[in-house]
Amino acid sequence: MDTPFRQATRAEKALSKLGEFCWDRPWPVLGSWLLITIAAASIISVYSGFLVSGAGSIAGSQSAKIDAELTETFGVRDSQALILTYSDPALNLNEDARYDFLDGIEEELLELEKVDAVIHANDLIEQPRDDKGGALIITLNAEDALGAEQQVPIIRDAIGVMLQDRDQMEWAVSGRGAISYDLAVFSNDDSANSELRALPLALLVLLYAFGALLSASLPVILAVVARTAAFAVIVVFAGLFEVSTVAQAVVTMLAIALGIDYSLFIYHRYRQLLNDASACEPDQVDMQRRGALVEAMGQSGIVVLYSGVAVAIGMASLVITPMMEMRSIGFGGLAAVVMSVAVALTMLPALLSLIGAKALDWPNRVKDGRGYAATSQAWCLWGGRIVRNPGIAITGSLLIILLMATPAIYTQSGFPDDEFFPNDLEAVRGVQMLDEMGIKGLSSPVFVIVSRDDGGKVISPENVMKLREFREAIEADPRIAEVSAPRLSTRTALMPFPMSAMQRLVSEDEDKILFRATPQNDTSLFELRQLIREIPSWNTITGMTVETGGQAQFLNDFDDGVTASYVPVVVTVLFATGFALLLMLGAPLASLKALMLNLLSVAAGYGMVVFVFQLGYGAEFFGVAGATELIPSSVPVVIFAVLFGLSMDYEIFLVSRMKDIYLSCGDNDRSIIEALGDTGSVISSAALIMALVFGAFAFSQIVIVQMIGLGLAAAILVDALIIRAILGPALMKVAGQWNWWPLLPSSVEAADSVKLTLPDARGPDDKGLPIN
Repeated sequence: MDTPFRQATRAEKALSKLGEFCWDRPWPVLGSWLLITIAAASIISVYSGFLVSGAGSIAGSQSAKIDAELTETFGVRDSQALILTYSDPALNLNEDARYDFLDGIEEELLELEKVDAVIHANDLIEQPRDDKGGALIITLNAEDALGAEQQVPIIRDAIGVMLQDRDQMEWAVSGRGAISYDLAVFSNDDSANSELRALPLALLVLLYAFGALLSASLPVILAVVARTAAFAVIVVFAGLFEVSTVAQAVVTMLAIALGIDYSLFIYHRYRQLLNDASACEPDQVDMQRRGALVEAMGQSGIVVLYSGVAVAIGMASLVITPMMEMRSIGFGGLAAVVMSVAVALTMLPALLSLIGAKALDWPNRVKDGRGYAATSQAWCLWGGRIVRNPGIAITGSLLIILLMATPAIYTQSGFPDDEFFPNDLEAVRGVQMLDEMGIKGLSSPVFVIVSRDDGGKVISPENVMKLREFREAIEADPRIAEVSAPRLSTRTALMPFPMSAMQRLVSEDEDKILFRATPQNDTSLFELRQLIREIPSWNTITGMTVETGGQAQFLNDFDDGVTASYVPVVVTVLFATGFALLLMLGAPLASLKALMLNLLSVAAGYGMVVFVFQLGYGAEFFGVAGATELIPSSVPVVIFAVLFGLSMDYEIFLVSRMKDIYLSCGDNDRSIIEALGDTGSVISSAALIMALVFGAFAFSQIVIVQMIGLGLAAAILVDALIIRAILGPALMKVAGQWNWWPLLPSSVEAADSVKLTLPDARGPDDKGLPIN
């Protein structure tokens, strides 16, 4: 192969100088990273409890407004309520013993500092299955939902002491705050388990690739450092504002995948260039090693930098959304990519300066025919076939991608019911007990506030009949079991009933009233969310406003917020990523092609998520009982934002190599073939490692994490093995020299240009990356 020349950019020169700096000062650089890692581990151990679960409140949404109204006007703290469910053979069939027990435990609960009130389930819903157990609603006096969540372990510990003598009693504390707390704890353990699955798999691939333990271990070490530092960053963020626990899984996935990926790009190029050291005099080897690192930093370091920018753009697009859960994913992703880029560009050069070439190969297990020359030749042969048959390559690859993407058209957005939560959670066990008692609806009440627009009394002679009709319409709906409502009459009450309870359903100024509807036991979350949208349309009273609240309303607001973010997220990512590509490649057509191909990989990955989880084909393989029938609305936008930047690093790595070769020789076909030969092995092996990392999270016990993990793993494999290896090169062939317009080959052949060495054929002793 001929040697191409081109002028090094300012960014490449800066990265080469950074490599020189870290190479010449390895101990200060490594010492700094050691201190950072120790400090990060300390921060995580002390402050990781700051992370919260769930999606948080949505500023400006109806659910947030109604939650505030319920607390301030009616004294209802639904988001701060816990439910104690219990079942004891000695109490279930003995009414007197049961009431004695309830009176005693109510007294003890009211003595706790944050407990505001205790309500028997029998007071809210008729005919519970007492033979299956009972339930108490514990209302907390906390500052907000997060404050209630932090009370969950305190309440549980106190109840455990109260019930320590009742060996036959089964009990659990559930509710919105309890689910959040349990998911926070579970997510921490689950992410750690997924990490333990991912790292050994990645190490095995690297061992096969390099055939040497030390070489294989370097990317893994860097990934662990990046993950630790990134997790500490989001923990610090959590001390300033709400950050969801889902950020932990995202940090772990991305930091490990990117830490290995970015290190691999630089290390792979360094090993290629280092092969020349074997022909040098012994006293020149160290200089050759240094030169190889500096050149690798300039050539592959720029790919890492631009790829990091592309991933960061996708993550930043999530930060602008109004949902706390989405912002948390964005913050976690930003922290992961920044730390992954940082360790690859600083820690790796410092480590390589201390490790000799021979040490990198210990113990040497690379066999003849598995080195760079063999794999490069194989990829060149493959590139030749693509160039000779572009039509077949384009048609075949598009058919595969479209087949994988097709299930996406059947998407049904929503939140899977709690049957898809991990059964290990105490809160889930509590909901299952409520289900057995026939009062599962207590865990997700619907609140309906009727207010008068002119500030007058809602319950007035002219409105009473229509208010009764409105209440009857709610009660008659098959999705509703019971409705608690104020006394809808203007006459003086002569019969005794609990006035205090009724008065809490009417505001002090009587300009608002509250209906509390308890769903039927078999009403699904999806049905409840439909009901919430329908209820306001049942109002026939002029001058009255009907607003709904509760968990179902929050989920509707969340869906609406996520859906509204689709356009700004997609536009932001496409525009910013396209601009970054144009800056790097200087070729509009090649940049546009890269954007379009990335969209195809996103579609293929998301299509597989719908196929497996929503439609249920193979869901059991991932430990899910069956089809979820719904996909959370956040999944497609998260997959898009994360994946768009991730897959861009392969595009940058491949196309930038094509550009260098084309600018040297002016031959488009040759640039395609030689670039595939030069990058095919590292792209395929890096993609395999990244897919294994994401695939490990597909076996998580949290369904939304499983969906994201599977979507990313499938898309990365499609991107590397079909799009970058077949479809992309075939399209480059069809476009011909228009790929590089307005660049001209002759414009870069100057005397002061910088040599960029294409790999020559190596002998069987080379130590390049052998996977193809």
